[in-house]
Amino acid sequence: DHADCIFLIGANPFLCHPPLHERIMRRKRLHPKTTIICVDPRRTETADHSDIYLSPVPGADLLLLNAMAQVICADGLVDQKFISKHVRFSLPPKKPGEPGETVDYAAFTTFLNTDYTPEKVSQELGISAADIRRVAHRFAKSKATTSLWTMGINQRVQGVALNTMLNALHLITGQIGRPGATPFSITGQPNACGGVRDTGSLSHALPGGRLVANSKHRAEMEKLWNVPEKTISPKPGYHAVELFKAMGDGRVKAALIMCTNPAQSMPNAIPCRANMDKAFLVVAEIFEDSETAKLADVLLPAALWIEKEGVTGQGERRYQYTPKLLKAPGSCKSDLEILVDLAKRLGHEKLISAITPETVWDEWRHISKHSKYNFEGMTYPRLKELRGLQWPCPDETHPGTVRRYVEGSDPLVTPGTGIEFYGTKDHKANVFLQPYIRSPEMPSAKFPLQLTTGRVLEHWHTGTMTGRIQELRDAAGPAKIEIAPSEADKMNISDGDKVRVASKFGSIDGIVRISERCRPGMLFAAFYDAKLLINNIVSDAVDPQSKEPEYKVTAVRLEKV
Repeated sequence: DHADCIFLIGANPFLCHPPLHERIMRRKRLHPKTTIICVDPRRTETADHSDIYLSPVPGADLLLLNAMAQVICADGLVDQKFISKHVRFSLPPKKPGEPGETVDYAAFTTFLNTDYTPEKVSQELGISAADIRRVAHRFAKSKATTSLWTMGINQRVQGVALNTMLNALHLITGQIGRPGATPFSITGQPNACGGVRDTGSLSHALPGGRLVANSKHRAEMEKLWNVPEKTISPKPGYHAVELFKAMGDGRVKAALIMCTNPAQSMPNAIPCRANMDKAFLVVAEIFEDSETAKLADVLLPAALWIEKEGVTGQGERRYQYTPKLLKAPGSCKSDLEILVDLAKRLGHEKLISAITPETVWDEWRHISKHSKYNFEGMTYPRLKELRGLQWPCPDETHPGTVRRYVEGSDPLVTPGTGIEFYGTKDHKANVFLQPYIRSPEMPSAKFPLQLTTGRVLEHWHTGTMTGRIQELRDAAGPAKIEIAPSEADKMNISDGDKVRVASKFGSIDGIVRISERCRPGMLFAAFYDAKLLINNIVSDAVDPQSKEPEYKVTAVRLEKV
């Protein structure tokens, strides 16, 4: 709402986040001098509404971010005062959770000048040096720059590097901590921040930003959960891609799947489904015929969001109460009821003391108080009365934190510091020297094209719910494989032809759509349609730190069937 420059990369809010896109357009209407920059290999509908559009080669966009940083430093566009007070330069950590070796600003500029000048990266990146410079200057010189990104950045083998480099652009220019000046990751679905990240529902994590591998963190949680010392295993569980491999080789004998449809959404999905068949699979699902439900040994009927109450976390750190509006039909139960019932049947009734939405929330408030999160002031009655609160919120008189790390807004900031990145020991934010590493899915003689996947306006993710609505089915139609006109010409392919797309993971047949939106050398397909299970042929390579798969870049070949 306050940005003079909006930098969109790896995101298509026109289709995937329409309310956010309208908010961007409203800013442009009210302040026409606002510059909207869109970076995406595919010319999306968001690109159509942008002032500047850059089309990088799929998988090469870290070259763009590093080159922008090089221009910003070389042309004197950095905020040295902000850097000296608030920023530390570091080499990437050798292991997740460990600090990287600290270096100085000179080392950072040397790193950038050596390999990442616009002229050096231009050809591999697919963007001219002049455009790189133009965007870097606009980003740095704007009164307030907001960056927005989503799965086009996160679902990558260099996803962590891309995220940290986007943050770095804001830190070296001081474009942070002010209205309109902020990096903002647009998450893919509601409650990813609450149910997953904040409360520690990841294989390597514990609540409140704690880590399984950290003995101090384990001891803290054992005390808060009132369980004996050393109850929590020091060994992290399997990440998502490895989990489904473990089902296949017997390391995992049984699995409970809730609120997701991995038989359709996992990369390299054919062996995933075969492996799920080998395990004892319990699926809690609202529809009995989702691709994952079809594989279930036991199918538990789950309540819809409208048939249960609870608190949902959102991207801006806002937590909001959602009331139960309808009684769930038949034997359907909420996710919480299913988990509590399972705990009792496993003999853990004494361990699970919080068994209602409100008592679960109160337990989380108490746990968060002993971390850098602090939800203590977000009581259930307050959340029922207000339209959500943003953490930190340390007591019931606090209005919630609009802008984190900023004095006068964030109660955890030390008075007199102005801005304080209190999550680190020295209270400084890290800028990492992130080297570009080519994707393992670069084009080759055997697989000369690159496939990227995404969503459409009419359907949500795997289409489990939206695919049942006739108007949406009619509007979107069956999923198709988009190719650039130049690629169609080379292979004498016409719109509507049946084609085969093959990668090293398998092949799939589908109907082609010739689209000016695709750049030469790339294909695009949405993943909502179970009749075109595009994830069968998508790479399951993962980022070494986040373990996020490389959904957005897979080397493929195309042939007419």
